[in-house]
Amino acid sequence: MLPALAGCGSVPPAPPAEPGETAAQPPRDTFVIGSGNILEITVFGEPELSLPARVTETGFISYPLLGEVKVSGYTPMELERHFEDLLGRDYLVSPRVTVFVREYGKISVLGQVKKPGVYQYRELLSVIEAIALGGGLTDIAKPNSTQVIRNDPETGKTVIRVPLADILEKGAWEMDILLKPGDIVFVPESFF
Repeated sequence: MLPALAGCGSVPPAPPAEPGETAAQPPRDTFVIGSGNILEITVFGEPELSLPARVTETGFISYPLLGEVKVSGYTPMELERHFEDLLGRDYLVSPRVTVFVREYGKISVLGQVKKPGVYQYRELLSVIEAIALGGGLTDIAKPNSTQVIRNDPETGKTVIRVPLADILEKGAWEMDILLKPGDIVFVPESFF
């Protein structure tokens, strides 16, 4: 049964990333900020406006001068332009802002995995890699019924089925999905 995930927790190599994409450094123009992220916002020449901020469940941060600002749904590059616009309207002349995602949030891996728990999210983390973080599948797992439970403040709760056995045994890598911060990966028990 799925030796790659049932044994020691190792997985076969994932398909190669697109040019310029790595797990350690995601493209700044494609990662979408969401709840649970910790942002490092720097305004050049304005140390009192340079600070870390955690994105709330509703997608906002509290920021000096501006109050509550919605940041979810933006890429870091888009958010930089947004903050430059907001700060430039009434407060600063030609502000230069950088946004760095310091922490991406957490994911949960639950059900029939050897080490269920909460794990640090990283960009380009797939379901198969999350299962490996959880130590691989137990002997009574039902891999083709694996679910990703995603709670989006704008669209609500979504459940996505991910057929792990098909991905690993048939090489159907396109069925493995990338996770988002806050996702729950659940592997149910197989009832014989």
